[in-house]
Amino acid sequence: MGIRFIYGRSGTGKSEYILNDVKNRLDKEKNIFIITPEQFTYTLEKKLLDIIDETAVINAEVISFERMAYRVIQEVRRSR
Repeated sequence: MGIRFIYGRSGTGKSEYILNDVKNRLDKEKNIFIITPEQFTYTLEKKLLDIIDETAVINAEVISFERMAYRVIQEVRRSR
């Protein structure tokens, strides 16, 4: 699957929707990235661990925009 944007007002259930969707996709897909602003990465990682078996979290990762940009730059440098 490609990129999906999930946005909305506070308290509309975005986090729960995302976490339940990731939980349902863990058996079928690998390398699931949840990209979030820096200040929310810890909170979302903790929620992810609370609802999903810790061994299944290997395929899902919560990253910030800054960390994603860093990884892209590193990958581009390696491919040259």
